[in-house]
Amino acid sequence: MGKILNSRLYIVIIVLLACIVLVLLVRGSLQERTVQAGVTVLETTPKGTRINYADSTKSAGSWRWDFGNGDYSTESMGEFFYPADTVTQHYQIRLQVDGKLEKKFFVNVMQKQNRQAAESLVRINAPATGIEGEYIVFRGEGNSKEWRWEFGETGMVDSREKTAIYRYERYGAYEVLLETDETEYPVRHIIVIERRYNDDDTLDVESMIGNEIKAKLQAIVDQKPFNVNYNYILKTYLCNNPNTPVIINNRKKNDFYSYCQGLRIIGRKKTQIDKVLIDMEEGGDYCITKLTVLQTDLEN
Repeated sequence: MGKILNSRLYIVIIVLLACIVLVLLVRGSLQERTVQAGVTVLETTPKGTRINYADSTKSAGSWRWDFGNGDYSTESMGEFFYPADTVTQHYQIRLQVDGKLEKKFFVNVMQKQNRQAAESLVRINAPATGIEGEYIVFRGEGNSKEWRWEFGETGMVDSREKTAIYRYERYGAYEVLLETDETEYPVRHIIVIERRYNDDDTLDVESMIGNEIKAKLQAIVDQKPFNVNYNYILKTYLCNNPNTPVIINNRKKNDFYSYCQGLRIIGRKKTQIDKVLIDMEEGGDYCITKLTVLQTDLEN
């Protein structure tokens, strides 16, 4: 009789162990299930900016693609157009699979414009204010073969490059004149130069630019207006290239847009931007080709 009871007890234990193993296997398979999806920005057409989206997640039964502008799709794959009147913007696309799994994508929508019309007018891209002794970047925009800059301090032509760097020796308000072979009269820009209270003139151009970028990045970390600080660096120093590489602490790297979005998100915990080093393109447009950022994550 005792042997029969022992046999039954062994059977019950074996069944329980088998059930536990089965539950663990099922749970493990569910935990390992990840979203397998992708988004590709293809081209700009008269209809708008076209993207392709597709998901191949294993055993998926339902999908919801949110495109960041209020539009959505419940198909596993397809094609989507951002409207033709969309200006350059950044969108977050979110995919939910089976109402549980989720993946996010960030896309840059660069609306194709009539470049010939846009570039037909010569413009000055430069800050409205500066500091005495600070190196300031002045960019000419538009189609022209000849560029003649007068920065209002010397009374003569100061540069003949499309992009020029100039340092004002005295504070005050100056009228910048840009003459080209495409303009009848000079294009004008007013810049106000403020007095420098720190007379440390030992910094070179790259150090000054690095310090300014450092301040803008720290502002993003500190949850100050993202677009203002991000676009200033992008337009002033990166020649509107959001894919400029950023090397973080000499170990990891991101494109500039993804890096700034990361700073924006981690702003909830304190990160200190310690130093920014730049690699600048030689000649022509003075575009920064790489940023090296040294940063420290601080304890809250």
